[in-house]
Formats: sequence, structure tokens, C-alpha cells
Amino acid sequence: MSDKVDFKIVEGDNIKIPKHIAIICDGNGRWAKRRGFPRTFGHKAGTRPIEDITKSCLELGVKVLTFYVFSTENWNRDNEEVDFLMKLFTRFFVKLRNKAGKNIKVKHIGTTDNLSHKLIDEIKKTERLTENNSDMVLNIALNYGSRYEIINAIKNIICDRDAGILHENKITEDLISSYMFTKGLPDVDLIIRTSGEMRISNFLLWQSANAKLWITKDFWPDFNYEHLKEAIKFYSTS
Repeated sequence: MSDKVDFKIVEGDNIKIPKHIAIICDGNGRWAKRRGFPRTFGHKAGTRPIEDITKSCLELGVKVLTFYVFSTENWNRDNEEVDFLMKLFTRFFVKLRNKAGKNIKVKHIGTTDNLSHKLIDEIKKTERLTENNSDMVLNIALNYGSRYEIINAIKNIICDRDAGILHENKITEDLISSYMFTKGLPDVDLIIRTSGEMRISNFLLWQSANAKLWITKDFWPDFNYEHLKEAIKFYSTS
């Protein structure tokens, strides 16, 4: 992980630290191909900035950090690449809980459909072992799609209405938020996207209604604290 964050960088100048930062981790495969390596090399390299940026955000006082690492649309990729990613995620959840200490609560947001039993077991174990940590919530959006999340919320609301648990007159924005995967967490303040793509890519559509969007052309494996600093400055001043 990176060295301790230099807090002097963000002192003064009316710098505001977002409560919830959401990052679309894009460009791993292209980063690897430009260096003559297979796409899988880029995915492995992409785990390093997740560790570094998590540590930096914890020290800066960010309350919720969400990484978009695998969408529901990514199943369309080459089978060999997908298999590699699933094994990588399985190992990474083990690593996350070992590094979470007593500070970071790790949560999976998304569906477990099509995930291996081994990966699901590691996700559940990681969530269980970190559930009492309270300094920061780290969401891993794996097998996640915002439209799926919204449809799932609607279905559950209808079921509760039909069961007499909920009256339709009680349906508000706050109630709908309580049916999302991010239940109980603040909405997104700042979305960061790497690789220069000017798209949201079906990511936290409900939660990002008022979020600011900062985009860098650099690929995810090259993302570091300097990028994070620029994104937070943009959030504070735009």
C-alpha cells in the first residue's frame, strides 16, 4: 500500500471531502495490451490501486467508497478472461478482510447469480468478519448492474405491498433507497471514471442523482493519490 496520506495537501482552500466516492475502474485490459501483456495481467495490476486508494480514502475521512469491478454485462467477455477474474476476486476478498483491520467494513453489492460457491463463501466470510467495523464502508460492486438493482427493488416493494407490509402511499425516495443494495448509506457525492470513457455504464444510477463526475484518461492500474487529489479538488470547487 502507499505511504501515509499527506493531509497538508487538502488542508485549507475550502477543500471538502466527499462522504461517498464511487469509482468506475476501467481500462485494465487496454493498459496491459499497450505493454504487450495479456488482459489478465492488467486485471491483476488493477488490484493494487484498489488497496492504495482505499487506504488513502480511509485516512482522508471518506465514509463510503465504492469500486465498480465487474458489471452484469461483463459476462459477455471471453470465458478465459472471466474465469481468471472470478478466481482473482476470490483471492482478493480474502486479502481485503485481512487488510480491513478494525476500520473498514467490506460489503458486496450486486447479485450472486452465476458466481462460484467458493467466491460467494469468501464474500460472506469477509462481510461477516468486518461487519462491526465503522470508520468506512468499502463496497465492491461485483456482478452489479444498476437497472437490475432498481428492478429488484421494485419487485421487493411490490411483494411487501401485496403482503400488507407496505402501503403505496408510503412510497417515497427514502423508502426506495432502503430497498437498494446500498441501504443505509449516503448517496454518491463524486463519481470517478478512468480510461477517458464518457459513460456511467449502468452504475449506481439511483444513488448518483446529484453526484459530480470526474474523468481521467489514465487507465485504472495507473490511478494513484495524485488522481484522487485532483478529483477531490474538482468536487470541492466545481
